[in-house]
Amino acid sequence: MEYLGVKIEYLGHACFRIEGKGMVIYVDPFKIKSELKDGDVVICTHDHFDHCSIEDVLKVAKDDAVIVASVNCKEKLESLKQDKALLKPGEKKEIKGLLIEAVPAYNIDKQYHPKEYNGIGVIVNINKVRIYHAGDTDFIPEMKALDNIDIALLPVSGVYVMDAEQAIEAAKAIKPKIAIPMHYGVIVGSRNDAERFMENLKNVCEVKILK
Repeated sequence: MEYLGVKIEYLGHACFRIEGKGMVIYVDPFKIKSELKDGDVVICTHDHFDHCSIEDVLKVAKDDAVIVASVNCKEKLESLKQDKALLKPGEKKEIKGLLIEAVPAYNIDKQYHPKEYNGIGVIVNINKVRIYHAGDTDFIPEMKALDNIDIALLPVSGVYVMDAEQAIEAAKAIKPKIAIPMHYGVIVGSRNDAERFMENLKNVCEVKILK
């Protein structure tokens, strides 16, 4: 899909390719089918294998890319020659002219991603478009404070993250212009979760299910 000159492509699970302002950004590359090596910035929201996969980072990152990641990714990323920026929730950094904000991402009623683990969601500011990738998270209170989100990429599968019903409540709190469901169809969850998410947000915001 394209929004105000920014192209967003869903590559499965929690992985997106974002292009705009002459830049290509990947978030949580996983199970990338071919070597693309066009990424100027590659973001890993936390160190779990399906979000911080060194094999997949290498498939998408240019040699001069910057790897932006949560602090818990430090050891996994040490072998990479690219520059790195490690962020905790609440920190922000300008990378190649793009402002990237790290925001909290954690579980409330499960133990896969505790708050002290310092996993992150990210807000990518590109072409004056604010894109929020929630990372692996439940519907947490901090989401209510997110402002001016144009596009929200929200997990819907349940089990490790919020389910579709919780994601619906998250979207109502965030009030994005467009909501896009993710984190389904690879490890847990199915397209049914995405469709339930879309069906229940008809009067709240536009929802796009990306193939």
